[in-house]
Amino acid sequence: MPALPSGLFILMEGQLYLLLLLNLVVPKVDTARIYQQPNVVVTATRMPLNNIDAPSKVTSLNVNELETDGFHNVTDMLSTVGGLFMKDYGPAQLQTLSLRGTGAAQTLFLLDGVSLNNIQNGEVDMFLVPTNDLSSIEVSQGGASALYGANAVGGVVSLQSEQFSGNFIRVNLGTGSFGSQTYGGEISEGLGSAQVDLTLQQRRAVNDYGFSFANGSGNLPMKRIGADYLIDNQSLKITIPSSNGRSSLFVQNISDNRGTPGMVTDASFVGTAREIDKNTIAIIKNDGTLGEFDYSVSAGAVYSYLNYIDPSYEENDYYKTLSVQPAAQLSYIGDRFSSAVGIDGEVDRGESDQMIGVKNRNRIGAFFSGMYDVHKGLDLETRIFGAVRFDDYSEFGSSLNPKVGLNIKPFARAPFHLRGSIGTAYRVPTFNDLYYAGLGNTNLKPEKSVEYDFGGIFEFPTRETSLNADLDVSYYHINISDGIVWRPVNTTLWLPENYGKILSQGVEVSLHLNVNTLFSLRGNYSFGKSVDVSDPTDPLTYDKQQLYIPEGQSSLVATLSPGILNFTAVVLYAGKRYYTTDNSASLPAFTVVNLSAGARIGVGIADITPAISIDNLFNQEYEVIYQYPVPGRMYQLQVGFQFNQAQSK
Repeated sequence: MPALPSGLFILMEGQLYLLLLLNLVVPKVDTARIYQQPNVVVTATRMPLNNIDAPSKVTSLNVNELETDGFHNVTDMLSTVGGLFMKDYGPAQLQTLSLRGTGAAQTLFLLDGVSLNNIQNGEVDMFLVPTNDLSSIEVSQGGASALYGANAVGGVVSLQSEQFSGNFIRVNLGTGSFGSQTYGGEISEGLGSAQVDLTLQQRRAVNDYGFSFANGSGNLPMKRIGADYLIDNQSLKITIPSSNGRSSLFVQNISDNRGTPGMVTDASFVGTAREIDKNTIAIIKNDGTLGEFDYSVSAGAVYSYLNYIDPSYEENDYYKTLSVQPAAQLSYIGDRFSSAVGIDGEVDRGESDQMIGVKNRNRIGAFFSGMYDVHKGLDLETRIFGAVRFDDYSEFGSSLNPKVGLNIKPFARAPFHLRGSIGTAYRVPTFNDLYYAGLGNTNLKPEKSVEYDFGGIFEFPTRETSLNADLDVSYYHINISDGIVWRPVNTTLWLPENYGKILSQGVEVSLHLNVNTLFSLRGNYSFGKSVDVSDPTDPLTYDKQQLYIPEGQSSLVATLSPGILNFTAVVLYAGKRYYTTDNSASLPAFTVVNLSAGARIGVGIADITPAISIDNLFNQEYEVIYQYPVPGRMYQLQVGFQFNQAQSK
């Protein structure tokens, strides 16, 4: 491995020493208070503020509440976010997302501030992301490279690990259609001054579901073979709070063995390919205060191993990647002016039988974010936002990305806010783009984008009544240039080039409504065009919608919670999706209805939570991706037992 740049080495070494020093000498308070307010978000500015005051749209999801409502995985949870479309290749298969018409590698995924985007392909497989150790998810729509750097073109999905919530032991059991089984447990315990949370989970299924194959003369009944899976995950979080902050260690391990049978191309198709994944994440972090300032110092490491085996083609490929990410941030929350400044680095290493030699990448970056309240203390409100970030890569040189935003409450007596922002973003080439199988292009440049969005949010009627509701409307415009596209050199050879130009624009409408704790309704509708404008002389691609991006999509989630009971109905709609670049062939629109019912029964020190869910209630036959069948109606039964213990003194 080549020597690190001196600046990056000093940054990493200095932050690790600073992290240990702060644990020992700085007086501490509980800075977690800002994350416990359900209407406070941090992703949009890297500073805490109310969602209605943000310069761009942010959707906040409470994972525990969604699990109560019958959502079993991250894919299902994110499918209810406006402007976000899940590309689902079937149960246990690859599951990625498109945010505002961008690609899966153009959305940045964070876990406690550490990037999860795989440096080999730039993506995150949602199937491999467990929910049992998560507390919340924030989705920040729109470019965010001014705050977070590379890959935040469509936006940022920020996952937060679970916070300590008392002493308890929890056991979860589940069974369902096609041989699915779930076993899980969690122990949360205060040990002296330390708070320890340990989670374990195993999921498995045969996945031998039936589907219909269109063979040209009709629909032939078939059964999915070779899509079984076994996935284990374990996590440990240790938090040590004190009078002026907290220190934490989070370790997560995920391993799975799954069949990946691929596209169903004919009536005799039987897939034999398998994939083995092993992912480990470790994050050490210290948060606290220094006088009037809040600080955060962290170091994260993400290790990923993938082994793809297909006996039919005598393939046995492997990919190993390691990413180390130190970071430090200092924030000031003032009466009228707030700001955050930070520095971070990244050291990436990749090895594969599909690349020649071990590949390395280093990065160092710094950012500044500021917010000024022009009319502090008045009914009229005007907040001005600004951010700028500088990154320097060992492979691509430097990148400077600014962003400015505005949030205005124009009417004193109306809870209505207008907002808007404009900025730039970028995505760096992956190791596959640069080095894959001798075909990569080491001269590739990062993709670039210029983006703006504006909209408004209206809260009604008032917060003093039993009814709380808000209506959010947003328009976005994303112009991507230097897009990395694998293009044919001849009939057999394809190479990546900075060729693509994509224009993505659309409208998102979201409605949230709550009546006390009895009833809640979340709905959204999105209409967007994401078209190729690379070559105006090519009628087969120019102004054509991107593959598998529906123009229209919507979701509706209704929850009724009388007493100890809970009932949830979910309706998901996606418009037609093209699967040819000339838009000559498409998959039809589909609508899926899911239902769930559950209860929370208190028996002494124990809580018992039985639940049943039915997905695809009306047995809809559809494909999200061409020739990747998904199941029809599915059932799942679950029961949880939580034994609460007295708090440690």
